[in-house]
Amino acid sequence: MACTLRRGEQRQMVPAGHNGRQEEFDAKLARIRAYLRDHALGGVALSSQALFAWATAGGDNHVVLASEYGVAHLLVTADKVAVLSSNIEAGRASAEEFDGLDTSKIEFWSCPWHADGGVEAEIQRRMGGQRWASDLGIGPARLAEDFRKLTYSLAETEIVRYRKLGRDCSLAMEEALGAVRPGYTEHRVAGLICQRLQDHGVRPHVVLVAADERARRFRHPIPTGKRLRQHLMAVLCGKRGGLIVALTRLLHFSRTLAAELRRKHDAVCAVDVALNAATRRGVPIGNVFAAGVAEYERQGFGEEWKLHHQGGPTGYQGRSFLGRPAEERLVMDNQAFAWNPSISGTKSEDTIVVRSGGIEFLSAPTRAWPAVSVKTGAGTFRRADIRLG
Repeated sequence: MACTLRRGEQRQMVPAGHNGRQEEFDAKLARIRAYLRDHALGGVALSSQALFAWATAGGDNHVVLASEYGVAHLLVTADKVAVLSSNIEAGRASAEEFDGLDTSKIEFWSCPWHADGGVEAEIQRRMGGQRWASDLGIGPARLAEDFRKLTYSLAETEIVRYRKLGRDCSLAMEEALGAVRPGYTEHRVAGLICQRLQDHGVRPHVVLVAADERARRFRHPIPTGKRLRQHLMAVLCGKRGGLIVALTRLLHFSRTLAAELRRKHDAVCAVDVALNAATRRGVPIGNVFAAGVAEYERQGFGEEWKLHHQGGPTGYQGRSFLGRPAEERLVMDNQAFAWNPSISGTKSEDTIVVRSGGIEFLSAPTRAWPAVSVKTGAGTFRRADIRLG
């Protein structure tokens, strides 16, 4: 089988403004091409699942779930766009992942799956003597980390998709936990969460489950065969169209919470609110982090922040980078964050996006889930409480 090259089919053209995807795609190309000029590059090849999804306004190039690598490669130069893959992937990618885009301006190239170095060799041939870089290290150079900064400020069309993803993740988690009973293994709980995510068209990116003492001992509790007796913590990162939503919910099978657990959860919700309320456009992220640390101190748990990271910017990565005391980068407009403060046995986490007038919670608990109301000078925030079974 020979390598093939073709333009996208004209029938896939849609009117300008259809769902905003074409405008978003064009804006992404403009950002990429400005980067090329600023860095004296002839082109970039985007092969990771995350950056392929970002650049194509939601296209999906995954086959392997637990991998950073995608199966199609997007090559962007100053005047051309090409999608390169093996013959296994080419047909589905061109038919399903570019809906709503004018594909007559995109070249689709494929080679036999058994061809040695087919895609990389073709990119090199196209680039000739020009400098080019890739996100996953194929070719002569790897893209600098500053390329990912292009993904931080989200377009309005991305926020619409993100908002829907947040609702679906919150619903999936609540539906799954509503079916949990004492005696279920952590594996079974994780399976319920994954099932409900898939029912909502969301791919599991991270699923953590801890029952009873494991919730008190471990901050990253991968599921085990341990059976639930009374207390459960469940954490998920759900992924769709490259975007990732993170959230945590807790169950407790008792009529009431013990006073110590009640105090801890109220405190962790207060820290969560302090972090989120401080996340405003133009604020150094180190200052946001400091607001959280100060609230830990006020609540009487001043050492707990040292036992686990507190989260940070998100979007097309679980965390783009972590909030730290000395982080000087500024909060950007339309940037997503997922802060996740924890105190032994409890945690509070949802995903937000920074807007001009404040913040918007994307994965807030539904009205059917119990909530803690935390009052601040910036208003009252509703955070997920521990649900009693």
